[in-house]
Amino acid sequence: MMDFAQAASLLDEHEVMATPAEMHGVLCGLLCGGVALDTQSWQGEFNGLVNDGHAFVAPVRQWLEELCQHSQQALLNQSGLELLLPDEDEPMVVRLEYLADWTQAFLAGFAVMQRELSNISDELQEMVEDLSNITQLDTDAELSDEDESSYLVLYEHLKLAVMMAFEECGQRPRPVTAPTLH
Repeated sequence: MMDFAQAASLLDEHEVMATPAEMHGVLCGLLCGGVALDTQSWQGEFNGLVNDGHAFVAPVRQWLEELCQHSQQALLNQSGLELLLPDEDEPMVVRLEYLADWTQAFLAGFAVMQRELSNISDELQEMVEDLSNITQLDTDAELSDEDESSYLVLYEHLKLAVMMAFEECGQRPRPVTAPTLH
């Protein structure tokens, strides 16, 4: 699986205007919002949001398919979902900006699939409101060493919201049933 820097390099090489954080956020938002798990459904919705409805070039599309499968498995297994964000070597302000971008992209993808938020639970509505607040982070403020722990709290809260959204609205693969013998 590509890390943030590798994905950024791939996207730059193919002149994709979105960041890896935005692309992963939209993808997770679609998955958590209930997009059908077949390739055509999620790619159509994804391309509509991120690339004016156009398909991506083969290397980017392949990376997206791998990212989708990896994210989908993590959501289905209820563990191991890691948000595609810069690592801790980056300055805190950069990490916070990408965290806010990821969150905003997630909300966009989720909203495409869940157009009527009154249909989701009160608890999930509250989480969506929390996520909306994360998109408003003030990255111009002075940052201190305590911000690392605050960042981790936000990160974990965001992952919890994503898992909650998937549990409530996400699609599950249909079980394969054997024909009944009489």
